Amino acid sequence: MDSNNPLETPAGQEQGQAAVSSGSDQGSSPIDPKNVQQSSVSPQNNDQLNNNSKERERITVPSACVPCRSKHLKCDGLSPCTRCSSNGFECLYVRSRRGFKGPRKIGLQGKASSIPIPGAPQACPLITPPTATSRAPSNVPTGLPTPPDHHLLSGNTDLQIFEVNPDLATYSPRPLSSGLDLRERCIEAFFYHFWPTHPFMLPRANFMALRRERPVDQLEAAMRYVGSCYVSQAPTTALEAEAERSVYNADYVNDAFRVQAMLILAIGLDGNTQQEKALQILTDAEDIALDIGMNKRSFAFLNSNGSPVLEESWRRTYWELFLIDGMIAGVHQKSFFRMKDVIADVLLPCEECEYISGVIPQARSVGDFEDESFDGKDFSFSSYAYRLAAIRNLGRILTVKLSGAPLDSPAVHRLDAHLVNWRLHLPEPKRTCISKDGVLDEMLFQAHMITAATTVQLHRELSELDSSVAKDVTSCAPHKEIVPGESYNVHAAKTVQAAQDISKLIAIPVPLLKHTHFFTCVVTLGSIVHLSCWSLLMPLTHDDDLRQQLRLNTGALKTLWQVWPSAGRAFRQVKGVAQDIFAAKKQLVENGYWPTLTDEDVMQNMIQDQSILDELQIPE
Repeated sequence: MDSNNPLETPAGQEQGQAAVSSGSDQGSSPIDPKNVQQSSVSPQNNDQLNNNSKERERITVPSACVPCRSKHLKCDGLSPCTRCSSNGFECLYVRSRRGFKGPRKIGLQGKASSIPIPGAPQACPLITPPTATSRAPSNVPTGLPTPPDHHLLSGNTDLQIFEVNPDLATYSPRPLSSGLDLRERCIEAFFYHFWPTHPFMLPRANFMALRRERPVDQLEAAMRYVGSCYVSQAPTTALEAEAERSVYNADYVNDAFRVQAMLILAIGLDGNTQQEKALQILTDAEDIALDIGMNKRSFAFLNSNGSPVLEESWRRTYWELFLIDGMIAGVHQKSFFRMKDVIADVLLPCEECEYISGVIPQARSVGDFEDESFDGKDFSFSSYAYRLAAIRNLGRILTVKLSGAPLDSPAVHRLDAHLVNWRLHLPEPKRTCISKDGVLDEMLFQAHMITAATTVQLHRELSELDSSVAKDVTSCAPHKEIVPGESYNVHAAKTVQAAQDISKLIAIPVPLLKHTHFFTCVVTLGSIVHLSCWSLLMPLTHDDDLRQQLRLNTGALKTLWQVWPSAGRAFRQVKGVAQDIFAAKKQLVENGYWPTLTDEDVMQNMIQDQSILDELQIPE
């Protein structure tokens, strides 16, 4: 497989990016052939011809260097090989027969020997799909199960956060041009990894055209910062400081581009455990957006310069502000979703594939969406629109909670009707997050994610599920005390079902790092429910389903930790609670509180529980 680190996506490689931005991945944008030469730094034409000639002549090579072999990448056999030369790696050849022959059993060779890889014995087995029949899109990489601190590794290590698993993906980007500097690689990483999860900025091709026409320093600074989270050698801390200085630079006017830059920065900071700073920057971005009138329908048209794509981008920017404000209020529970009370008549976004192609259909209004079931009009709405509907349902619940009114059972049932109706009225093509050809619809994924988390938030207070066991899980939100009860009521049933739905989202056969970092807090919320249930079960009962869901959740947090430190905090806290519960159960058994169980039952269940804790361990 001829591939480089997918975190450092090639720029200006028309075929490589086209694979990312084709119909098989709606999140990335296609490269306009006109932009290829300007958007990349490439060798001279003669060098390209010579290299192409060498590639045609080189059919097989007798051996591969250690760096290429350790990542199961195709090596051209030169000394040094082209890949090591272009990336500045130490190119070494040794006599070895240890290639990829099935599940990986050893770590990376040489300087990276301590980095765990997928399939290693300590890895969580549920991170990798069990069979090759459920394939992800052909252009998506998978991630390592155990998160090392890739920003602390030396440049020569070239930690590949996304490891290509042949049973899951066949992504094979072209080698990165040696002339592409690190800052530009961060821009490319932004478009490849982050843009599909929050697609409000211009698609890549349109952005590259824009940056040739006018300076977009604020946007570029914010994009480099977020993109650096996916590039192992990038100085993320320095780029963060640069982005923050840029978005608050008084020399720039308060326009929609500044709003976009601040929104990108706020999302990135939130994923990097800087929740308070992220909220402040988001609030400042909202102030500017409302001051310049982005909540008005006319704004997008009047500021588009006749470009339908730019007009669509302004609509998406306003709605993304709305969404992120709601997500932060929902998962952190420290703000009040200010944007839900703003009067706005901005039209709804289109599908991402339409946005990328530049063929923008007639936009529909929120009123059209709400009246869909009654007016008899045959409109179709985008996945983004259903994502907005999901966050508006969250806003309804937060409104009641913040009003101080008692959240009694009748009030909960009225609010629950909105959540149930959201599911019931999904069109058939929107009922699953994966298309028939295996492509992830990230907007629809987030819509289901938001709905499941909202259901937990709504019913958990009346569920009587004891929350005290998870009082130390506060990485995303403060602990919420739930008074335990003796009966299993309908609210408990809905809470548990929503937590199970979150675990099902984890199992969707696409790399977890393709999702928004806000999934971290949703997984943590589901984990709190699972832990509460597990603590209530008597020791050594048949709780295998619950334990498997805990495995899924902790494995997901490990993987998300590859890029987002917030997931690392959540993982440590969930791990600590799981260990405490296990220790308490073990103590009860050792003290003989459950004498009716056979020795075989005791041994089997203790082995299964211990296996969970083994997977929760982090190498020192």
